[in-house]
Amino acid sequence: MGPGETLWSLAQQYLGDALLWPEIYRLNTAVIEDPHWIFPGEELRLVPGEETPAPADAVVTVAPSGDTVRQTPVARPAAAPTIFAQAALAPATTQQAVELRNERAYRAVREGEYYAAGFVTEEQSLPSGRLLGNVQTAAIRRLTASATATLFGAVALRPPPGDTLQRGDRLLAYRRSVAIRGYGDVIVPTGLLRVTSPGDARSSAVATVVALYGQMTDGQEFIRVAPFSFATNARAEDVADGVTGEVVGLRDAREVAAMQDVLFINRGAEDGVHLGDVFAISSVASGGGDMGAVERDHGRALIVNTRPHTSSAVIIELYRSDIRPGAAVRQIRRMPG
Repeated sequence: MGPGETLWSLAQQYLGDALLWPEIYRLNTAVIEDPHWIFPGEELRLVPGEETPAPADAVVTVAPSGDTVRQTPVARPAAAPTIFAQAALAPATTQQAVELRNERAYRAVREGEYYAAGFVTEEQSLPSGRLLGNVQTAAIRRLTASATATLFGAVALRPPPGDTLQRGDRLLAYRRSVAIRGYGDVIVPTGLLRVTSPGDARSSAVATVVALYGQMTDGQEFIRVAPFSFATNARAEDVADGVTGEVVGLRDAREVAAMQDVLFINRGAEDGVHLGDVFAISSVASGGGDMGAVERDHGRALIVNTRPHTSSAVIIELYRSDIRPGAAVRQIRRMPG
């Protein structure tokens, strides 16, 4: 595929809906370390599959960025029916797109987005425990910066002070990024765990890594999280009198914003913001001369996590990458009900 391809654009082309990009990421967590980046040579699965080889039209290969030619699939031996030619893919037919899209019901927000986006603490302390290390047979090998927890690996945990972890508890591991003045620490999730062996102040618990969003290392904090619940398949509807606010910061330290980046706004659940809402991002600049002030449209962002007074949003359309704290946001599509 050509330069600039993203999970967003792949979902639009092959699943028929760009908002389904987390589905491609969910199916390829063993290949994609950071959903912001995909690289030449990576084979990405488009539909769920078992251990048997996937059909050729269910797998794509990321081509070198300099190659923008689209070709038809190259024939492969029956024993390894995997990928299309590196030069890129012929566009999927309408029937293929419909079939792939229907593999899972539409959801405005997916579980992976909800947990992976992160949030700001709103100056509140978190009841956190600590990751101790990978569990290997009867011993624990301490994690280092270069030896991280792996997907479906077992990890030993120290429960939060005065708390007990029970089998089945869902935990979110995270690291803290630079704090935002007035809003608290930025929480950047690194993975999701499920407790398999209970623990308390006297004995460590053990959990299985069920999802990875970044580098999960020894000493990182974790909190207990509720199961993701977003049962509706409704779509956000246009509104003219939506909630207004501003960007308080980008989650990742970037000079410019990129597609699928996470940003935080100063409006939350108590202000009428819901999962699945869409906000327009804009700023006002001097046009010079007699032009006066000029409004610049930066893009659109999808709300994927809400707290009482702030929300986390993923950039789904980007027109100008110079999004800065203070940029105005306006709710333009709202989830019904």
